[in-house]
Order: sequence, then C-alpha cells, then structure tokens
Amino acid sequence: MLRVPGVLFITGFVLMTQATAVSAQDSSYETRALRIEGHHGDTRIVRGADGNVVGTIGIFRGINVEELVSESDKATLEAKQFAHDYGPGTIFLSLGIATLGASIGVSQINDVNRSITTGLTLAGTGLIVYGAGRLQNAYNALARSIWWYNRDLKR
Repeated sequence: MLRVPGVLFITGFVLMTQATAVSAQDSSYETRALRIEGHHGDTRIVRGADGNVVGTIGIFRGINVEELVSESDKATLEAKQFAHDYGPGTIFLSLGIATLGASIGVSQINDVNRSITTGLTLAGTGLIVYGAGRLQNAYNALARSIWWYNRDLKR
C-alpha cells in the first residue's frame, strides 16, 4: 500500500524534469511494443520488455488482434487477414485429423473395400495440407501485423 504513493511521487517528479522526458518517450515504446512467443503449443502475444501477456492464441482459443493493433491501419489490415485465415485453417486441420483417424479405424475392419480407406486417407491428407497452409498464412499475417504495429509506434 505504501508503494503506490511513492510510485506516484516518483512519476510526478520524472514528468516534471526536462532531461528525463526523452527517456520517458523511449520507455513508452519499450512498454507498448508487441512480440510473439511460443509457449507449450500456444502462441502468446506479449507487450513490452516486462513480458506482460496480452493474449494467447491456441487451437481452440484466440484473441481479437484487430483490437490489439488498432492504432496502426496497416497492422489492422494484416490482423484482418489473420482472422480470415485462422478460423478456417483450424477447422480444416481438425477435420483432416479426424478423417485420418476414421481412415485408420475403417482400415481395421476386415470386409471393407480398400478404396474407402484410400479415399479417407487422401481426403484427410488434403484437408490437413489445406488447413496447415491457411494456418501458415494466418501466422505470417499475425507477424506482419505486429511488425507494422511496432513500426508505427511513436518513439
């Protein structure tokens, strides 16, 4: 509790001095810049040098990247591309994995026509390749979005 008045006093003092104004501008960039980090299969969007997590993107969860980078128009366009590709990429990849699972299950049945398992395997592989491609496009757009956001930050 005693730390809050001390922090307010120091902040006020720093803002009143002319020499530290440039340092405060630099720390503004350092505290507002974004980066991407991987963490146990998820992607985290982290803000600043301290590493505050502002969002996590995983298989069944995501964040509104457009809102996060809304200060930059070019970053917002890339964030829209991320949103456009991420959802369908996840769905197609999941369907492909499920189809391959079905192919493996059907292949264990003795009296089944082999063309069914071949068709399921090809369909599953196609869905996985297509979904992975969409996810790759989405993550590339995410990286570009964060790059544009950081580029457009005032220093």
